[in-house]
Amino acid sequence: MTPSGVAASIASLSLALAGCAARTIERQAAPARPARSVSLEEALTAYDQYCEGLHSISASGDLDVKDLRAGKQRTLGVRLLATRGDRLYLKGQVLVVTALEVVSNGERFWFQVPSKKTVWTGPVSGMAPAAEGADQAPYYALRPRDVTAAVLPEALRPGEADALFLETEGNLACLSLARGGLLRRRACLERETLRPARLRAYDERGELVSDVALSAWSEAGPRRVVISRPGQGYVADFRLDKLVANTPVPERAFEPRPALGYATVEVGQ
Repeated sequence: MTPSGVAASIASLSLALAGCAARTIERQAAPARPARSVSLEEALTAYDQYCEGLHSISASGDLDVKDLRAGKQRTLGVRLLATRGDRLYLKGQVLVVTALEVVSNGERFWFQVPSKKTVWTGPVSGMAPAAEGADQAPYYALRPRDVTAAVLPEALRPGEADALFLETEGNLACLSLARGGLLRRRACLERETLRPARLRAYDERGELVSDVALSAWSEAGPRRVVISRPGQGYVADFRLDKLVANTPVPERAFEPRPALGYATVEVGQ
């Protein structure tokens, strides 16, 4: 190769290397410091204290209800009152029109839909109401106990027959409660703040029943509460603008409001 050819090759290689050196990739911030260490006792105390210090919730905002299997979603303005003992009042509106009212007195629920002039009622531990017809809305999958368990979770309080263990994953410290070798409940806390971030409940076979994500925290509590039931394919996503904890709530808020001319359907019969 002639001297001029060698020089040209070196110049070409230099340009190629310069082009490689100029390429950039997405930046990722390194952790400022390792996540704090959390003991089982510390996590359990923090979670149980949070639950036991929470007696009632008064909130309002928006609610997205999704039926993933049917591919349906509905957005409602929502007003929510809840106290311990599975007592709940929930009103959902589209603009200024009431789409549904849900009331639970702790033993029974009443699910009222004005557009169908129907009230579904049954024990709070029962199934969600079902509406017939192609116009079935996704909010029929709502269960009152799902909502109260998400906004007013119960302390773990492991018994003698329970096994409790702690796992850490990223920025979460997760408490798992098992009985008879099967998972029953799981509560994940933020390692830095020890605030609840994820709550899971399992059935008697150890299968996941419900999954709750808590985020957008304020002094009163989480302003975003996402409830999902993977087995039924539904998601309820609460985005709360106003949230007040431990405010007095009159018992009459949880009494049924029968409407004249509405059909009543007993769920489960």
